[in-house]
Amino acid sequence: MMKSLFSGVSGLKTHQTRMDVIGNNIANVNTTAFKSKNVNFSDMLYQTTQPSAPPNAEAGTGGVNARQIGLGVKTAAINTTITQEGANQSTGNPFDLKLTGEAFFVVSDGTNTYYTRDGAFNVDDMGNLCMASTGYIVKGWGVDPATGKIRQGSIENLNVMSKSSYDPAGTTSAKVSGILDKTDADLETKNGRIMNVQILDKLGYEYNLQFGILPKQIVQKSTVDILNTENEYALPTNFFKVDTSKLEYSYNDGNEDKIIPAADLPQLIEALDDAAWTWVNQDCKGTIPVSTTSVGAGNLTVVGRHDLGKKDNAVQIRIDNEFLTKYKLDMLRGSNLMGKYITVSFSGEVGYVETKDATPPTYPLKNLNVSKINEDAVKLFYDIQPAVNGVAKCNPRPSRSTITTIKQDYEDANGTAVTKYTFKGTATPPEINNDDDTPIDSKLYSDIMTLMKLGKENPIKDVYYTRQEAQTKTPDPGKYEVTLLGMSSYGKEVDISKLGNNTKWNLEYNADNGKFTSVGGAKSFTLGLAAIDNKFANVAIDWSDTSSVFNEGKSTLTGLKADGYTVGKLKGVSIAQDGMITANYTNGMSATIGQICVGTFANAMGLQNSGDNLYSETPNSGDCRVVDIKASGTGYMTTGVLEMSNVDLSQEFTTMITTQRGFQANSRIITTSDGMIEELVNLKR
Repeated sequence: MMKSLFSGVSGLKTHQTRMDVIGNNIANVNTTAFKSKNVNFSDMLYQTTQPSAPPNAEAGTGGVNARQIGLGVKTAAINTTITQEGANQSTGNPFDLKLTGEAFFVVSDGTNTYYTRDGAFNVDDMGNLCMASTGYIVKGWGVDPATGKIRQGSIENLNVMSKSSYDPAGTTSAKVSGILDKTDADLETKNGRIMNVQILDKLGYEYNLQFGILPKQIVQKSTVDILNTENEYALPTNFFKVDTSKLEYSYNDGNEDKIIPAADLPQLIEALDDAAWTWVNQDCKGTIPVSTTSVGAGNLTVVGRHDLGKKDNAVQIRIDNEFLTKYKLDMLRGSNLMGKYITVSFSGEVGYVETKDATPPTYPLKNLNVSKINEDAVKLFYDIQPAVNGVAKCNPRPSRSTITTIKQDYEDANGTAVTKYTFKGTATPPEINNDDDTPIDSKLYSDIMTLMKLGKENPIKDVYYTRQEAQTKTPDPGKYEVTLLGMSSYGKEVDISKLGNNTKWNLEYNADNGKFTSVGGAKSFTLGLAAIDNKFANVAIDWSDTSSVFNEGKSTLTGLKADGYTVGKLKGVSIAQDGMITANYTNGMSATIGQICVGTFANAMGLQNSGDNLYSETPNSGDCRVVDIKASGTGYMTTGVLEMSNVDLSQEFTTMITTQRGFQANSRIITTSDGMIEELVNLKR
């Protein structure tokens, strides 16, 4: 009877153990990567009251089974469901990692090495990747500085901030793409179709390469008859630069500036015009005396200064009794303008006046023929003196008092009517001497002609024909010349003379289908920039992605660098499925800075819990084998996700019920056995 008591006690103990395990499972239902445990029972030793006996053929008896009485139950094992993964919990944190498979992260407290499925990591102040809960540093493999590849050997701390910047690199290749349309009007300009390519030197500074593309020409020689009409002009001698500004008047009423409307107060505007221009005539000095023929005495109050051709509002006229008296504006007495300073705004235009003698013109410029001429044209023939009383004298430059213009009319070799103007004579400024057939700017030519016609025009000097050799140029189908026109950086030109003849290349397309044929005899040409400075790399520019087809007269050629980059600052870190840690930089580059390794065990269930979601090796787990998670086929990592606990609450609650009933049943064994002992004790009565 005592045996049943102790069997009941063993049952209570084992079921209590099972309940403890269930309680721990449920308590960790939300613990990251927690692995639930379960308890296995086994029966204890048995007392044999009669051994088994074999059958006895001689006696004619059968065999007898052994008679055994069990002595209770014991805890056989507490197993961890370590191979069963928990559900996914998305966090969006790039340093949160979930392992798929049976591997473990390897972490260290600086002395001991632990293993965990808890991938809730962050970065400490030193840049180390570590557990968010304990600060234990995550282990992995570093990068070989010579090759930039992962060095799989001994594991080390992973520092994700070890490369905070990315060194710049110079451009070594570029690619041109798009269409070169032979009907593009830009091909007819001096430098042809302009195309820019941006490159970088080895320090990361940007440079602009400017190329010009011109059609190759087939030249045919012929002769043309040219009708020449010569006219000689004498430039004006008494020539002055004057102010033709439009005037606007305003005043401040205490709150804002108000403009005086000319249409409403024409007499006032006329008086202000007279006072302002008289002030300019006096070179803006002193005060303007009131005319002696006016009623009253005193001076007009005008202050400020105005320079010829300047756009400003520096002159002010005071509306006072003297002003109203001089200009007979009695109707304004008592108005809100009395005592106020009227601001004169000059618009800043200038013009040119020829006078009969050397007397400078005075303001206002009445009955004078004022010509609008670009100052660049005037400066070709005159030295403009400093302004005096608002007027600047233009002194003819030596040997440029006369100039001859020749108008030439002819039909070129293609039958096209041509009119061409040239200048000749010792007075011709070299800036406009176009004997080299280079046309001058049409606006500048028009201003020069306006200037010359202000002087004395003689009768037609001569009309005659000349015959000269002409060249007919027609485009060579599909053939162009690419020329490096210049190189600049941040507004400063780079001297490309060291390139020598390595600045021109022949560009060819198939004339039948417009497909690219070659540039410089190949699909690309190399621009030898290293000859300019060692900070440059030679740049190979590929043209094979271009074509010469119709595109409505618009070429779309664009050149882009294929490599080279500026210095980059670390902007983020990403972790791949194989644990590879990549640093991303602001210059678009990336660099591998390490790889998270994992540990595997022959018997992962043999690991020992060390708390804080950590496990330690045991003799039964076997030694840790550090591997590449993807290469070894043990699983993969997922970023932005954590592994949840694998506790199944429905299973735990069911097991809790059976455990409770088992505990109750074992309690009943004890109470029933106690009752039987009590009956036995009562027999003595």
